[in-house]
Amino acid sequence: MKFAIMMGATILGVWLGIGWWKRGANGGYPGWWKTLCIVTITVTLVLGIWPPTAGTVTDAVTASRMDSDIVVPVLLRPADGGLWADARDSRVIIQVDNIVSDTHGEYQTAVVEVRRLTDTHFRGVRTVATDPVLTMPYITGLAERARIIFFHVPMSWVATVAYLVAMIFGIRYLRTRNLDYDHASMSMIAVATLYGILATITGAVWARFNWGMFWNWDPKQTAIFLVLLIYGAYFLLRSSVQDPHQRARLSGAYSILGFVAVPFLFFILPRMMPGLHPGSSDDTGAGPLLSAKSDAINVTKQWVFGLALFSFTLLFFWLSNVRFRIAKLLHTSSSVHP
Repeated sequence: MKFAIMMGATILGVWLGIGWWKRGANGGYPGWWKTLCIVTITVTLVLGIWPPTAGTVTDAVTASRMDSDIVVPVLLRPADGGLWADARDSRVIIQVDNIVSDTHGEYQTAVVEVRRLTDTHFRGVRTVATDPVLTMPYITGLAERARIIFFHVPMSWVATVAYLVAMIFGIRYLRTRNLDYDHASMSMIAVATLYGILATITGAVWARFNWGMFWNWDPKQTAIFLVLLIYGAYFLLRSSVQDPHQRARLSGAYSILGFVAVPFLFFILPRMMPGLHPGSSDDTGAGPLLSAKSDAINVTKQWVFGLALFSFTLLFFWLSNVRFRIAKLLHTSSSVHP
């Protein structure tokens, strides 16, 4: 189910982007297409940031065994006798101290940050939300930091797919000598590199709060840095050649050579070396996204992550289409006024 959502979202985004590329190249994507992109991006941002994180009593017990002072947000509902029940499993009844008694029972559910005292006795720290419409599942060890999965990972993944599509357009130029394909390839590499930079920045921010430093030279951090250098050299190559067709030929060949390094650096090398990212050679698991276990990432997160992949893919094609049309205008202008 998890892999079906991830692959389906990516394929659908690429299909809508490529399927309407020709029309978009001549005057921009149609209104419904842009509306779909704006709506999905907006919903992704809202669902990635707004819903409170809430776990279960079991999550609180598990987390406390690793850190006795940890505070865990738990979704609870008022029960009889001033007690509280796990909102997802009414059979689990607990006592929570420090919850204001006169508000007890005025709502159906509440997200309460608790610290475990015993398996059935907790101390409430604060009430985060009451009767939440939607909550994000709590992941032990990540908590609120797990939200980065909706932004950092889709940017990295879409950048990889974008470099592949850009290589295909580069190959099409080499076969047809149509400069439109060169402009398309260059535009996609430009936006893909922007996605790579944003993925690097979001990953560095996450690393600061989870690993203690913005940059740790982890194999995946090093890999994305090398990919950015490779494609940075691509733009240096283009800027050093004046003849459009010679530039396009060299760029098309370089896009093929450049992409050969991408899957090795992104997927193979980090799994051959020890590192901090999930899936490294010294890690027993593959991380929540690549793990074969269906419960490695909650179903709610699976759908939101799939939506993020879809929306960021659409946004990539929209931005690259705008960059493509600018490139065509500049080429036309230089041809008219040499």
